Amino acid sequence: MKTFKLISLTTLEKLGDELQNKEIEFHDGLIIDREIDRDRWLVESFMPKTYEEFFRNKLDKDREMVFQVRITKKENSKATLVGKVETIEEVDDSISVVIIGNMVNRERELVEQTLQDLIEAGYQGEQLLTKFKEKNQESIL
Repeated sequence: MKTFKLISLTTLEKLGDELQNKEIEFHDGLIIDREIDRDRWLVESFMPKTYEEFFRNKLDKDREMVFQVRITKKENSKATLVGKVETIEEVDDSISVVIIGNMVNRERELVEQTLQDLIEAGYQGEQLLTKFKEKNQESIL
């Protein structure tokens, strides 16, 4: 396993006809390349309790989401992750949120446009991830 310091965490959600970015403020975080499953990563972020309702809603719906993460230093490019909120634990007046997902390697604009197109076409969950991977494979060939 490889562990990296989490520098930034952003969620991407479809609101109306647009894909909206929501920057998540956090105290500390890490991201782990689990290496047991291809492209499966674990993100843990320790953040203010004000985010609990937002993430609890995602956990309760058990739906995949799109996240953008930046690791190690703020100058690094963001990487896109499609995953689910796995756990939320209360720690004093903060929460710890664990996300597990698959890393997607593409330019940010291409990723956002592809995801927006697939969401508008009605894809969600595993079907969204499968279709997204198919689209990425097409763009490589």
